[in-house]
Amino acid sequence: METIDDGTVSRLDGLADLTPTFSVCVLCSHPDADPAAAFRSLVEFLRTNLAAKGRAQSVRCLAEVVLTGSDQVDEIASMLDLGFDDLFASIRERRATPNWSGERTEPIDVVNQLTLAIRRGRFVVVHTPVSDEALRKWLRRFNRLYRYLPSAVLRSTFQGNGRTVWLRGVHRRRFTKADSKTLVGMRVQEVLDDDEDASFAMSAAAIDYVPTDDGAIVRGRLTVSPQRSRIYWKVRVDMPTFLAATTETVDLLDKALVAEPQDELFPQLAIPEIDLCNVRGAYDISIAEPDELFDMPDPDGDLEARAHLLRNSILEVVGHPESAAFTAVVGHDGAEVGKLSIKPVPRGDGFDLDVRFAEVPSSEKHARRIRDAIGDGDLVRVYYESGHTFDEHQINCQNQTAPPFANLEFADFGLHLVTREKPLVHGDQAIHGAIARPGDLSLFSWVVEQYSTGWLVCDDGAGEVADFLHLDGGTLTAIHVKGAHSGSPARHVSVTAYQEVVGQAVKNLRSLTTDSLVDRFTVHRIAQPAAWRNGTRVTDLSEFVRALRDRTTRNKTRVVIVQPHLLRSVHDAARKAAEDGTPTRESRSLTLLDGLLRSARKAVISLWDDLTVIGSE
Repeated sequence: METIDDGTVSRLDGLADLTPTFSVCVLCSHPDADPAAAFRSLVEFLRTNLAAKGRAQSVRCLAEVVLTGSDQVDEIASMLDLGFDDLFASIRERRATPNWSGERTEPIDVVNQLTLAIRRGRFVVVHTPVSDEALRKWLRRFNRLYRYLPSAVLRSTFQGNGRTVWLRGVHRRRFTKADSKTLVGMRVQEVLDDDEDASFAMSAAAIDYVPTDDGAIVRGRLTVSPQRSRIYWKVRVDMPTFLAATTETVDLLDKALVAEPQDELFPQLAIPEIDLCNVRGAYDISIAEPDELFDMPDPDGDLEARAHLLRNSILEVVGHPESAAFTAVVGHDGAEVGKLSIKPVPRGDGFDLDVRFAEVPSSEKHARRIRDAIGDGDLVRVYYESGHTFDEHQINCQNQTAPPFANLEFADFGLHLVTREKPLVHGDQAIHGAIARPGDLSLFSWVVEQYSTGWLVCDDGAGEVADFLHLDGGTLTAIHVKGAHSGSPARHVSVTAYQEVVGQAVKNLRSLTTDSLVDRFTVHRIAQPAAWRNGTRVTDLSEFVRALRDRTTRNKTRVVIVQPHLLRSVHDAARKAAEDGTPTRESRSLTLLDGLLRSARKAVISLWDDLTVIGSE
């Protein structure tokens, strides 16, 4: 591929030989736009930006091609057969000195960059080195050509196990809580905490995407950035596969735009705000830190230069109590240079900042530089007294919804007395000896019936680790039991019925280590602790201790709380009342109980695998 001597650009042939990564921005044409004309405008924008050298020594287009209608995409297929309306492809060479070279003019880094823009109906998929910032500015300037996809669609369309999630805080900045964080796990949905993470919004997420169509091409690790309408499939593919992935992705998103919205992949996170009437009282502003710019393409260093200028400027916020607009008093070198009038304005399903001079500045040069550095708000975070935060062109509010406790189960206790925790005898040895004997209708007897495989050892008494320890197949379960405060079929939801047993379970979590348990059961606290192996009562615990020693860090440790005070019928009625927006005494108490149990589960999973709470059918 060579440039032609007369300055024109040679035709880009050999598209079928290219192997790009499927890292794309997906745009949807404005309802009033002519899709074909809008695409031509997009191509001109891309050409202009690709020709701009910025801080590079030089850039040049090596080759390009524009295909439409019945044109052939090399030997792959015709545009019509592929289902595409337009295609633009370009390769440019960019020559620049490395950032570390200082004032030296050598050495030179030479990078060859590919741009692809493909239109299918009203959608365009763009793969380009042109920065997100430049594209966003163009979309804002020509706002009746294209829009980003709604972030809610991108947050929910690609379902699967979340493997990495990048979060930014929408809470008031403070020393005791992170401004942003990244979580990595096997299924991050299970890692997110309903309370702790309710004040964080998602910047991007890597998902092990599982398509509903078994024949789908795009699958596996997929990174989605809703605010940038960007999708990154972590696979380098040949050109036919890239084109097929484009068709598949566009069709999937097209259906998602008109279908009933799917459940959010991460429902614990902050809630996007769509009505500016709810946003008021700006009181602070912060600037993106250098490590927050790591995934934002910035080949010319413009973003960092703007961020550096803003971090070294005075930015004092004067909010309006009934409006999202605010005034920023700005200064340079410790002196005020002007005032800016700033307000969020809707742009697609997001927001930009509209920044203007509030009055004639005392130093127009410095005030203008600060205004231009703020731009449309891509580098700033604005905090509001209403609990909202403007960040990454979204306005979010902390999720105030109190989610139900996830691991609540209900059991049929049969003839066992739900108010009787243990046999009605006195003394530790007497209690151990009476468990599950004829006539014992206590909850301890119910536990023996339920856990009839593997080892079950009672530790009830002073200094107990749990009422029972169950060990089966390497999995250890610590079982804490408490009798209901009432056996009435009309008993109310009660938080106090759970407080003691929950506190006991949390207090003893660190006693569940193998070393602690081996020490505890090697020497018996009482002469004959109650113990069963595969449902048969035994007196020798040496094999149990050996089984404890054989456990490894790969074995699971769980905590179970048995407290039958909560009835399923009362629970279900209270839950429905809360969901219907008609709170009752029971629903309010259930909300408090949910909070207690969520807090306990958080403590459990910080050390072990999970917590389950058992109520009564």
